[in-house]
Amino acid sequence: MQASDAGKDASGEPSGDAAVDASREQALATELELVSLLRENTDIFSRHPDLLADMQVPHPAGAATSLIERQVDVLRQKLKLSDKRLRDLMDVARDNERLSNARHELAIRLFAAADLEDVISIVLDLLRDELSADYAVIKLLTHDHDQSSGNETESAQPEGRYLDSRMPALSNFKTIFEQRSVICGKPSEQQKELLFDDAAEKVRSAAVIPLAAGSNIGLIGLGSKKAARFTSSMGVDFLGQIGELVSAAIIRHH
Repeated sequence: MQASDAGKDASGEPSGDAAVDASREQALATELELVSLLRENTDIFSRHPDLLADMQVPHPAGAATSLIERQVDVLRQKLKLSDKRLRDLMDVARDNERLSNARHELAIRLFAAADLEDVISIVLDLLRDELSADYAVIKLLTHDHDQSSGNETESAQPEGRYLDSRMPALSNFKTIFEQRSVICGKPSEQQKELLFDDAAEKVRSAAVIPLAAGSNIGLIGLGSKKAARFTSSMGVDFLGQIGELVSAAIIRHH
């Protein structure tokens, strides 16, 4: 059989499959032409209102509805979606305003802090309140072995506040110290133990904020019993700015 005869039966007429394909192509062409016509003449229903009464649009639920009813339903769904997006944006704006006010208050209180213990107390109180952290700690680096081991004679220094800057366990925070960037998410067991001490087993997510002023001076640890509280996808600008403020205040009194 020659190539020109493909798709035809013995009588020379198109075979069944070929006829079906041709019919589908014609229907598609007609549909596309109709869609183009409607897009170019959006006022056609105002010029021919009788068409609206005759048109029926299948509803997802199964019942037939008029074109106007279907349009109203679509617009209602779009309005709901737009309303939700607007509420989400308003929530973000309110949250940003709250954090901005908290940052401003922290700066003022740190400026008025009397000593290092005052600085630490102010910071931990704010972080617990504003970020809903179950645990908040500040660990400072020291080269003094007696200070890091809790043998310091000054009773005002809480036990466990200082970490020996030469201790091998700090390698678990190498990336944080080198990049000086806030890390959020699920901490390793070693990180939890160094930061949260006896509460380590209860921490399921955490934010770790580096403290630096020229050199690394410590870490802020925020822990939560909820795995979704601190995640790797959350914004960390606020936490980074808090770290900068606290670092400056610590150097001032340290």
